[in-house]
Parts: sequence; C-alpha cells; structure tokens
Amino acid sequence: MTRASRATSALAVLAATTLALTACGGGGSESTANASGASAPDQSERCTEDRVGGTITMGEYAMLPSFAPGQGMFGVRGATESAAVYDRLMKWNPETAEFEPKLAESLESSQNNTVWTLKLRDGVTFSNGDPLTAEDVAFTIDLHKDPKTVSNAMTDAMQVEQARVVDPLTVEFTLAEPWAGFPILLAGAGGEVIPKKAYEAADPQEWARNPIGAGAFTVSEYVPDQQLVLEPNPDYYGGPVCPTLKFIRIPGSQGTYEAFQTDEVQVGFLRGAKTVTAAQDAGDKGFETITSAGSIVNLNAGNAGYDGVLTDERARQAFAKALDRDLIDQRLTGGLGQPTSAIIAESSRFYDGQEGPQFNVEEATALLDEVKADRPDWNGELTLLVADSPENMESGVAVKALLDAAGFNVTIQSAPVAQVVARQFTGDFEAVIGGLSPSDADPASTFASAMTPGGSLNIPGVDDPELTEAVAAFKAAPDLDAQKAALTELQEVYNRVVPFAVLANAQEYVVVNDSVKGVSPTLHSTMLFDGAFVQE
Repeated sequence: MTRASRATSALAVLAATTLALTACGGGGSESTANASGASAPDQSERCTEDRVGGTITMGEYAMLPSFAPGQGMFGVRGATESAAVYDRLMKWNPETAEFEPKLAESLESSQNNTVWTLKLRDGVTFSNGDPLTAEDVAFTIDLHKDPKTVSNAMTDAMQVEQARVVDPLTVEFTLAEPWAGFPILLAGAGGEVIPKKAYEAADPQEWARNPIGAGAFTVSEYVPDQQLVLEPNPDYYGGPVCPTLKFIRIPGSQGTYEAFQTDEVQVGFLRGAKTVTAAQDAGDKGFETITSAGSIVNLNAGNAGYDGVLTDERARQAFAKALDRDLIDQRLTGGLGQPTSAIIAESSRFYDGQEGPQFNVEEATALLDEVKADRPDWNGELTLLVADSPENMESGVAVKALLDAAGFNVTIQSAPVAQVVARQFTGDFEAVIGGLSPSDADPASTFASAMTPGGSLNIPGVDDPELTEAVAAFKAAPDLDAQKAALTELQEVYNRVVPFAVLANAQEYVVVNDSVKGVSPTLHSTMLFDGAFVQE
C-alpha cells in the first residue's frame, strides 16, 4: 500500500469510527469554541448585611480532592472550593490583565524582579481566631517547596530561595532568578495561606477534610468526590458573607449544563466546545477562559526509566507532524473548536504569530523510516493511554488513525481517569492524552513546570538544556514585548524537542444564573464567592 492510499484508508476509518462513537452519545473534544457574544455576569455589587442568606449550588467538573495544601490550583479540579476556605494573597483580574492585592495590601518588586516585598492587610484572622501573619506566609511557601506536600504549586514555590519575615505583616521573597510573573504564585494555590501553629498541631488527614483558613467560608459538610457544603465565616475580614455554598459533582459538562437549565445548580463549570457553545448560544451569562494547549498528548521522553522509541526526538517530531488537527476538530466537534499545534493560543496576549509543528504526513513517515532503520526491532508499535470517558476515547481513535497513516502501529489502552492521572505522574505510559492549564496571567509558570527537569508537571520527563534555557528566558522577560519575543524562541525549541503534541486549545465556561450576583473570576477559571449574594 502506498503512503497516500494508507493515509486515505486511515482517514476513512477515522470518519466512520468517530461517527459511530458520536451516535453512541460521545461528547466533544477538549478544544474550545469562539465566544458567541454571551455576556459576563454582574460584578458591580457585593454582599451586604441586608442580602445575607440563601444557597448557591455549583456543579463541578471535578471536585477538590483534598484541602491539603496546594491542591486547589485549577478551577477544573475544585480550586473554587479551596479558595473559598483559604482565600488568596493576590487576585488575577482578567479584565484589566493585572494582579491585585487580596489578603495582601501590596506587592512590590525590585528593578530586576528577583526580590518581591509583600505587605499583609492588618487585622485579618483565620477562622479559628488566630491572626494571619508574615510567619504564616513564609511557612506556607516552605510547605509548597517540600516534595512531601505534593503541592501543585511546588515548581513555582521552588523559585523562592528565601521567604524572609521582615515584620509581623511583611514578607520579603528572594527568587532564584528574575521572574516578572511571580505574583501568579500568590494568586494561586501558593497564596492560600496555611496557619503555621494550627497546621503543625493538626492530624494531616483531619486537616484535609476540615481545614482552617482565612477565607469567607468554613467547612460544614464534606463527602469527598460527591458534595461539599460551606457556611459563611462570621469573622471574614472582607465584610459580611451572604450565601451558603454547596458544591456537587455531576459527571460530564452536558449533565452539568442540564442541571443548570433546570436550576438544580445556579453555577456550573463547563468544559468542551459543544457544551460551552450551546450555553453561549442560549445567551447564558458566564466567565470564559481560553486555555492554551488545553488538549495535548504527553510523549514519554525518558520518565521513570522509559527507554522506548519516544526517547528519540525524531519519533516525537513524527508524532506531532502526523496529526491533522483540523480534521480531528471537524470529526469531534463539527468545527467548533480551536485546533492548533502551537503552545500559545491566538487569543492570548502573548501571541505573536508563533507556530507549532505543521501537519505533514510525508515528513512524518520519512522521520519514522529513519527511526526504523536505526531500530530494526521496532515496527512502529506504540501504546496510547486514554481515559475511558467518551470524549477522550473519541480523541484517542482520531489520533490513532492519523498516526497509523504515517507508519505508527498504535494500540489504545483505556483506564478510569483516576488511574490515568496516577500513571501519568509515575511515568507509567508511553503516550497519553492529557492537557495543560497555563494561565494567560503568566503561562511561563506552567511551561516551566511542564518542560524543565524536576517540574511538577513534567510528565514526559524531558531534560533538554536548550529548552530549559528558553523557558528561563521567557520567565525572566520584563515586559510584554520581551515576553512575546522570548515565547517565539521557546516555541522554536519546543518544535524540535516536542515533549508533548498539542491538539487544541481548551475552552472553559463557568455559567452563572441571573439570580447570582457578585461572583468574580481569577486564575484558571477559579471563582471567588466572598462577595456573592442571591437576588431573588
């Protein structure tokens, strides 16, 4: 069979199989749709004493796994729950594209962005009555730096060489290298301050279920992976707290949106082009986030002792060149998504024409022929690990068909999502469908974690000095123009190394009922409810 006929055959299989899966009720891919003009919810007013009361129920894509430090990083994984209990030192404002103080009163940097000075608000207390101090902030950063904590913020926290207590309300952070986007650490899980005295006296398992924080809410009822009920904190520094919050898990965005339509939930976390587009087309108000590289395939470059074909960067390059992202998007979402091979979305403020590896089946096949010549015992076999949800299975079938057309011989291996996540972080895979969640506040933070040795998101196990240097240059760039130029250099190095293959950007949409006011967004589609109230 010729290369051309092999490609035609594979694409026919892709079309037939995808249509069959769609008929069985499969959802869309993790790509994004363009906003359809749906407006954002009202943020102009906050809770006041006369508005106290009511309950707001939120349908989660995935629940917060634990209140242990550093787990509430991403809105898609329960960060809203964590932020409600702990609050955060800083807040990212998507409208102004700036960081703003929250628990902090101010944050200032040295000229070269290597020393940052944080001043805390006076009079803030934790829910147990203890004052929030600079010592608690320094203790929290050290917790995130400790690998035993297993914090999602570990890579960023490791950039802090020293968190020095200047006085009870002032902390000075000295960084290992210049980092213009350092506030992202304090606006994320690293800014959820842990009270040192209470934490050291607590049983870790009990803390994970019933923590003490400085946030607007306290835990009332917690059933892991099912339901969380939060009650207002009467001593919250930010003023009165109006509603009771209830979080429930509803499998799949479609189910969450249906629950929103029937008012079972008043706020819902939606992810995926089809459901998000449906909500926007219906005029449902919400907060939209376009996530660069939200749908990827991680390629094992040597993690956990893996020594297979993907340790050869030519094989990884062939993998990336074999994928027709536009075709995948048409088959899976009907063209609603944002297929791309670049690490940054066109909608990003950092985008400056960067391009990833281009689809070229002939070049992919030629690269594989070189690899096979050097590895005569390898016939193209490759195992693709996929979570067993319909949308992920559809993506796996699409990717397999295109890879096989280029000369790979792919076997799909499916497993429950919890097992897939665990296997990714232990290196027990060859190729695995996943995603990144870089925030447009500072994508360098996530890229450093995903593409440098020791990074907490470096699932491929990549260790390339040129890639590490390019990431460091992006982090150190002092302004937007310099960051765009540095990102262009990083994209070019990425195109050679290919630690993961980007399939599409991702779209997240937190839909909000008209009766809910005062909710505000921050990093990674995380919602802040401290000012929220119900208006009947």
